Order: sequence, then structure tokens, then C-alpha cells
Amino acid sequence: MNINLWFIRIKNKLIYSCGVHFPYSKVRRKSLNWLGYQVGKNVYFPGDLIITQNFTGDRGKLIIGDNVSIGPRCALILFSHPNFSQIRNQLSEKKREIVIEKDAWLGAGVIVLPGVKIGEGAIIGAGAVVTKDVEPFTIVGGVPAKKIGEVLH
Repeated sequence: MNINLWFIRIKNKLIYSCGVHFPYSKVRRKSLNWLGYQVGKNVYFPGDLIITQNFTGDRGKLIIGDNVSIGPRCALILFSHPNFSQIRNQLSEKKREIVIEKDAWLGAGVIVLPGVKIGEGAIIGAGAVVTKDVEPFTIVGGVPAKKIGEVLH
């Protein structure tokens, strides 16, 4: 393995660990910004947020707007790849952006798949798996997430 690639992986893993496990949300936001993700002001997410990424520096794009609240045990899947099985070479990796616009709420245990945009003021119910874009001021829930209401604004 190339020694430079090894150091990049270690550095990114350390910053990522601060980004999702540090006890203060402000430090977590700053760490994610250092990794190249765009995280707005007054964003709250707990220390158990999962963001899938490739630690070699080739990440998906994550944009989180201002005043977003992300519940515990949520997963933002930016980068997926096949495992080390015999079929690995038959499957292509997927890397796409996730956009969470301002004032959105994600309930506990929400999973957001690659390529999804969550609109302004949207609410995602606990345990939902978001596979498609969510319109602004919409309430969705379920697996896969479907519209269950609207937010009055």
C-alpha cells in the first residue's frame, strides 16, 4: 500500500471520529466541515450519526442547511461499495450527494440513501428509509419513506 494513502486514511478516520463522536455538536460540525462536507449553523446531530464514506479522500458530497436536527442512530449513506466477496468486481461503487435543506428534521434511526435531497422544513419519521427526494414542508415515514402529511408554514 502506498504510504501517503495510508496517512490520508488515518488522518481522515481521526477527523471523522471527532466529527461524529465528539461530545459537543459544534466541534462535530467543524470536524465535518474539515472533511469537506457543508454543514450549516445551528445544526444538531448526536454522537452516533453514521456517515458512510471512502477514507481515501474520494467522498460523496454532503450538504446540511441551517437549523437541521438529526436524531440518534441516523445513517447518511454517501458512498456504498461491494464487500470483499467474489462478486466485488461485478458491482460498481455508488457515490452521490445528499442534501438536507434548512429547518429539516430527521427522527431517530432514519437512513438516507445516496442521491437524496430532503427539502426545506421536511420532517422524516423515526426509522424511515429515504430512497427518493422529499419535497419541502412534507412529512414522510416508513420503509421506503412515503408522504404521510404536510407541515403548515
